[in-house]
Amino acid sequence: MRRALLSVAIIVAVVLTSVALYVYISMSESEEERELRIVKKFQPRLIRKSPLLFRKEDFEHLSPWQKYVTPEDVEVKNVAGGLTNLKDAYKTAVHWLWVSDAILNGVQEKWLMPHEFLANTSNYPTNPAPGRTASDCEEQAYTLVSVIRAMGIDAGNVRVVVGKVNFSGETGGHAWVEIYENGKWFALEATSGPYWDDDDGKLHERRGYPFNYFKNHRYPSIEIWGYFNDIYYYNPTTNRGNAPPHWHQGLLLSP
Repeated sequence: MRRALLSVAIIVAVVLTSVALYVYISMSESEEERELRIVKKFQPRLIRKSPLLFRKEDFEHLSPWQKYVTPEDVEVKNVAGGLTNLKDAYKTAVHWLWVSDAILNGVQEKWLMPHEFLANTSNYPTNPAPGRTASDCEEQAYTLVSVIRAMGIDAGNVRVVVGKVNFSGETGGHAWVEIYENGKWFALEATSGPYWDDDDGKLHERRGYPFNYFKNHRYPSIEIWGYFNDIYYYNPTTNRGNAPPHWHQGLLLSP
């Protein structure tokens, strides 16, 4: 009995110490330090581990890329049918597993349709975490947009973004999602969730950025190459596209 009580006391002491340490760190660090810590914790894996091969020039003509946003697909509708709001959609997407194309597809770069991504990647023999829906940033971005569109969100208020980003000094081509709300765009970063590390051969679990994080923090994009969904597209470099005027707000043009 005394041993049991001693064990409980030790566990309680460890928990209280951990909580106190967390509170101390949270109170002692500046807002800038706190933001940097969060950014580093959840930054997309593709940048450091497997930089995308696509470039700005690949998106001079955006309309061909629109085929990858498929709100009418049966698999997309199945996912969307179980969701009630944008936060739930993001929570679903941020649980998708990031795996490099080199591991999953045996090539450096390959874009899969949302149907293939949702229905089949969990069963790929090359999937290092069998049973998990897996791929890299572009699939996660345009599939999330497909799901959001299937939920009934207007095409003017959600889009895939492709461009160059800088997360804590690590730069590369990337794809992410933006939502238009209350007159402003904010980012959703699906690839901030779990990932497979090619170098150490391990699965790393992460919960991802909070849904509202980029409502209050700037997304670290360096330049934008294009925006698109199944209906609209816009290239800020060429000023071409059929997107509504609010898609042009706060643009970060390529140098």
